[in-house]
Amino acid sequence: MNANAFVIGASSLLAALTLAAKEPAPLITNPGNALLSEDFSGASLLAKWQTGGRPKSFNIVDGALQGVCAPDDGHGPSVALPIEGRDLIIRFSVKLAKPGLALFLVDGESQFGGTAHLLRVGLGSRAAVLQQDRGSLESRQARATERAKAAKEGRKPAPPTKEQLADSKFYRTETLDQESVELDDGQWHHVLVEINGNESVAQVDGVVLRARSAVFDAKKSRLAFLVGRAGTMLIDDVKVWANSTATKQ
Repeated sequence: MNANAFVIGASSLLAALTLAAKEPAPLITNPGNALLSEDFSGASLLAKWQTGGRPKSFNIVDGALQGVCAPDDGHGPSVALPIEGRDLIIRFSVKLAKPGLALFLVDGESQFGGTAHLLRVGLGSRAAVLQQDRGSLESRQARATERAKAAKEGRKPAPPTKEQLADSKFYRTETLDQESVELDDGQWHHVLVEINGNESVAQVDGVVLRARSAVFDAKKSRLAFLVGRAGTMLIDDVKVWANSTATKQ
């Protein structure tokens, strides 16, 4: 082996080790049965992944799932698949090829009836955030109607009043934890989400977010990714496990 080949080989090994070192390991749970492993190696998206929003927003590009949000799309397209479980570990890699918003959602049974986004993991250019949705199905439908009416009239919906926010049935998205991260570098970042009862931990490379909630401990039914803010998102290596009975302290 010549000197140049050795340098290249050493550099490749160091890069591989650095990449592996960034992959988070579970902090509060241990993985049990594997529920999903998706590397998007096929030529097209499998039927189990269901897209929503504007057509043709998601495609397989170089072995990863690419989602593109149009500049005039105020909501952003989504892609989702059904899942059955309660306490889960979810791992995936994400790249913001064009700065915007990558949103990961865990849906399940709402204590107010129907289904809801029990957990949101928002990944923006400069921050990661953990959020939860709370409130009744009737309130959610009423707010959706108001948003649609406001959009048709070319105005923003009225902000919630103090009285509405004091009502536990009023549908809202609450921020539980937030940390600064640098995700607009065009590189792959590794995310690991744990849900154990009403406790959740999310890791983005070495950044840790923690939350407790009264809505997490429910049967989960769907996982989803959404791309917003006129961004381009790449998702790869999605893996899901059911938590084993043993937990880490």
